[in-house]
Amino acid sequence: MPDDPPLLDLQEDLDASEQLVLPLPSADVSDFIQRVQLLAGGSPDSGGPVLGDDRTTVTLYWFGTPPDAVLDLVAEYEGRVRVDVVATPFRPGDLLAEADRLIREHAPTVQAVGPRVQGDGIQVLVEEAAVERAGSLDAVLDGLDTPFPLFGEVGGVVPA
Repeated sequence: MPDDPPLLDLQEDLDASEQLVLPLPSADVSDFIQRVQLLAGGSPDSGGPVLGDDRTTVTLYWFGTPPDAVLDLVAEYEGRVRVDVVATPFRPGDLLAEADRLIREHAPTVQAVGPRVQGDGIQVLVEEAAVERAGSLDAVLDGLDTPFPLFGEVGGVVPA
């Protein structure tokens, strides 16, 4: 029947519900995340710390080599918190600036935009009508002049 609700993607729904029952991170993990954010959160080279699903691993995304103060903090928590420092291909601050430019210059075609945490490009939410006009999501993304890789989705944001 056309009025029936769409079938649920059970795997996707299970993943989302599992997020609700994950254990809280340890005090050491929470403390490390807070300290690294205070120490380096404003750096354009920092992609920020990301807590792993296991709640014991923190991935710290960074462009280039982290400063000694950050490396010293990682060393301080060795044995208590597993920290993986992962190099990003692009400077997170540059991605953020470009994301800001894209939303300013291409709204409402670009509904939402932001740097990907992995530092590998920019996530772009593209208006459905723009995709229909252009013929495909790739055609819309190709029309956005940017030096960074774009990762697109079709959709919209609900105004507040």
